[in-house]
Amino acid sequence: MYNNPPSGARRAEDAAALQRAVGAVGPIEVRCNDDPDDPSLELLQHAAPTLERLSVIHPRVPHLRAVHAMPRLRRLSLWCGRGPLCADGVFGTEVAEPEEPELGALPPEHAGLRWLCVLPLPRATLESLLRAHGGTLEDLELVVGANWNEPWPRGCDDLHLLLGRCGLRALRSLVLFRWIYSHAAVACRMQLAAVRAALPGSQVLCRECDEAEMQEP
Repeated sequence: MYNNPPSGARRAEDAAALQRAVGAVGPIEVRCNDDPDDPSLELLQHAAPTLERLSVIHPRVPHLRAVHAMPRLRRLSLWCGRGPLCADGVFGTEVAEPEEPELGALPPEHAGLRWLCVLPLPRATLESLLRAHGGTLEDLELVVGANWNEPWPRGCDDLHLLLGRCGLRALRSLVLFRWIYSHAAVACRMQLAAVRAALPGSQVLCRECDEAEMQEP
């Protein structure tokens, strides 16, 4: 959304985006950055009362908390490929240890997400997010590697335990995307089997093995 145009043009674009956000249902895409004048948080706050479909790229903690409070949000994509909330150092995090904020309970007026796609969010943040939406989330797309003895998210030997703690009572489908992480076939089969046992009412697929496709927000 924001590609660093000249300052005057950018201010005009920002003003137009904020105006469009009022009353928006979506889908909209919000790209965050570290510019002190970045309007992305203000845009999310303007759109919060009505927005139902959203994609957020490189969120920071305030963006996550603003999204978490959106009462009508149903479909959410979080791309955390770099920056302070990146769960992996592949793109070069901006802090020595990535922040792992935990999100609390949803506000009373929030009806809960139905669809969620997450690209390397810190583990503790992801778990708190899934717990908050455990009663309503129907479809989950998650980027995590299939490797033994690798740190999150390049691998996850106990993914079944993580997901089993989240109370995903409404979950119908889970697709695991390997993205840039290596895909060890034996580790993948063991991971899938353990997750299927932990989520017996859900279809659990691997994108590489099952040729699953990513959805749009």
